[in-house]
Amino acid sequence: MNKVIITAPKSYLARTIDVLHDLKAVHILDHPKGRIDTGTPLEHAEEISGLLVSVRSLIATFGITGGTGSARTLKSTGAKNFRHLGRMVKRLSEETTERLDEIKEIEKKVSEIETSRDLVSTLQNIGLPLETYKDYASLSMFTGRVKNPGLLKTKISRKTAEFELCHSPEGLIALFVPTKFRETAAEILAGHGFAALDVSGIKNLKGYPSRAFEKLSSLHEKNLAAKRAAEKKLSRLEAKSRGFLLASESFLSTELEKAEAPLRFAASENVFVVSGWVTRKEIVGLTGAVQDATGGNAHISITHPSEYDNVPVQMSNSGPVKPFEFLMNLYALPKYNEIDPTVFMFLTFPLFFGIILGDVGYGVVVALLMFLVGKKVPSAKPLVGIIMPAAIASIIFGFIYGEIFGFESIPGSNGMMQDIPRLIDRQHHPETMLVISIIIGLVHVNAGLILGFFNELSHHGLRKAVLAKGSWWVIQAGAALALAASDILKPIFMIPSGFLIPGLVLATAGVVMLVFGEPLGVVEIPGLASNILSYSRLMAVGLASVGLAVVVNRFVTEIAGAGGFMIAVAILVGVLGHALNIALGIMGGFLQSLRLHYVEFFTKFYKGGAISFHPFGKTQKSE
Repeated sequence: MNKVIITAPKSYLARTIDVLHDLKAVHILDHPKGRIDTGTPLEHAEEISGLLVSVRSLIATFGITGGTGSARTLKSTGAKNFRHLGRMVKRLSEETTERLDEIKEIEKKVSEIETSRDLVSTLQNIGLPLETYKDYASLSMFTGRVKNPGLLKTKISRKTAEFELCHSPEGLIALFVPTKFRETAAEILAGHGFAALDVSGIKNLKGYPSRAFEKLSSLHEKNLAAKRAAEKKLSRLEAKSRGFLLASESFLSTELEKAEAPLRFAASENVFVVSGWVTRKEIVGLTGAVQDATGGNAHISITHPSEYDNVPVQMSNSGPVKPFEFLMNLYALPKYNEIDPTVFMFLTFPLFFGIILGDVGYGVVVALLMFLVGKKVPSAKPLVGIIMPAAIASIIFGFIYGEIFGFESIPGSNGMMQDIPRLIDRQHHPETMLVISIIIGLVHVNAGLILGFFNELSHHGLRKAVLAKGSWWVIQAGAALALAASDILKPIFMIPSGFLIPGLVLATAGVVMLVFGEPLGVVEIPGLASNILSYSRLMAVGLASVGLAVVVNRFVTEIAGAGGFMIAVAILVGVLGHALNIALGIMGGFLQSLRLHYVEFFTKFYKGGAISFHPFGKTQKSE
């Protein structure tokens, strides 16, 4: 990667932007405001932006998804020129608005009809003509529900004989009283829990409710048919406009990116300056193209990155390693000239996952699940590329442990249960798995220190590498010698007690080296043992998974022993139990493997924090 600075007269600004955009080779650095100000957008930038907003609004209105416009030329939109494109978008927007307003108006009518129909249906049990429910000069009307219509009638009759009360068995009433008696009637109704019913929705209806209900239902169907017809028109408009909108969005996005590019440049009254990064293989092509565009009037400076430059990086792993870049993006991109750990994650992540979820049956299920997900959900392919090798590792370790869905034995050719051949019996000898896990941790952590040594060697020389990273091996060697010679471990390793002091001296020497190489690293010394012991989770989480599988199998066996219908119940319990255990196993295997890399492994050599190399003109859609 090289740093490039292009300086040219402003008269060549638009042409230079076109060249840089077409090359897709320069990662442009935004110019900070200072003594030299930033440039101003190209002509028509505001108009392009407004048109792009309209196009994206139409795309959102139609709900167009699952496709992008690949061509980025005006010709791909079908427009003759930019103004013609604007007119096309405007006409489409007006037609779309017309269709939407038509649908909205019909929906409003449908809603009103439904309200009126529901009200008419409610009033059918009273049996009064609909024109009865209106305002009168000398009468007041109350329509609603009460708790006890019979008792209400009795109470009103004690106050006056001038009233008419019609009601349904469910408590719906229509009460008519002289206007002078309105307040008294309202008080009596309130005492009976009166809930008023709004009858304004039927003020234009006449006749009995049953007949009105039929007319409203017929009108409702007609409006629904009209709505479907309007939606069909809108759907046809969407189908006809889909390609145009996608091509327009792509073209306008490109043009807006170009038009706003000067905001990222340094500029004076007559000159503009573009700063950025370019890969070595693109330097010759970039230089020639820019000089051609400016008639040889550009000054192009190419320099190597300094120690303090935050150089953008472009990860270039391929094949089965490529999906594991996803895990690096979750953490941080490697800095320029820093070792890329992606390939190491490809090697050890599936290994740790397999150790945890080591079961032939579980591994096969996960592999089949990933195969189906990869077919049905293309966007999940990076994740599938990570889990699939992990599932294969689970199958391999399932054979090593001799486990199939938690079972350690299967029916043989003679009908008797036979133990599955195994290399490691983790269910009955967890101490073996603990030792293996600690050894893996020791190897993995020290592999991180080796990578850290080479990182320091390439950046700061041999002395720094030996003091900052080599000191950890001296500390470990001294601590191991002292522990082996101690009273606790001496009977195992047969190391004489006399080696205790030399071991402590060696460990102290390592600490002194660390102080000179990386002073703050001293506080991490207790964490080294913690990091190594942390790998015991490979044993613990794995045993938890196999323990749950064994419990499920016991339940299945006991339930199936009852015979009959309970056999079906046992099968259901087995499927659900193992499905839950597989889900927990995938989650546990993934997260614990990820943690061992992020926390225990990366901290020994990896800093990260680089920005992604994103050349001008190379958008996400084109990648």
